[in-house]
Amino acid sequence: MADPIELEQVDALGAGAVGEPGRREFYIQARKASAQLTVLVEKEQVALLAAEAIAFLDRIAAEYPEPPPEPVGPAGLQEPTVPLFRARLIGLGFDPARELVLIELRERSSDEDDAPPDEADAADDAGALDDDDGFVARIYATRSQVRAMAARGTQAVAGGRPQCPLCDQPMDPSGHQCPRWN
Repeated sequence: MADPIELEQVDALGAGAVGEPGRREFYIQARKASAQLTVLVEKEQVALLAAEAIAFLDRIAAEYPEPPPEPVGPAGLQEPTVPLFRARLIGLGFDPARELVLIELRERSSDEDDAPPDEADAADDAGALDDDDGFVARIYATRSQVRAMAARGTQAVAGGRPQCPLCDQPMDPSGHQCPRWN
């Protein structure tokens, strides 16, 4: 496994989308000094991360009171938005000693590595089995930065195509053929 990418106490943390509704790509991005990490994610991952991050911060606030909010720079994306990898798994944690939130992004989940024995043996025989677990990125940010990222991520998800009130599917700007009208 390659060494994880660790960004300690980032200067900026963002979540957002690039492109036209219906053809957007979603990213999580962290910056520290001149280093920038951009990771491609799914729209649903951004929505879930935003909701779970706020709930997580609210849960830990009882045991670890949150300091007054600090001014946070823009939580949007900065160019270039060239991703290092696509995150399959996203986790949240908290380091109480440093009072920083950990966002961990993994390129592969452990269940992807669990191939049936006959497939794994065949891959070993062919020399194609790779011991690399993919990229792992650990981003440490303040609670204010995480709240700002969650708010921006929620806005990006909501900025997509409107949903049809009948079928709840996204409506295409060029026209929507609702299956409920059949």
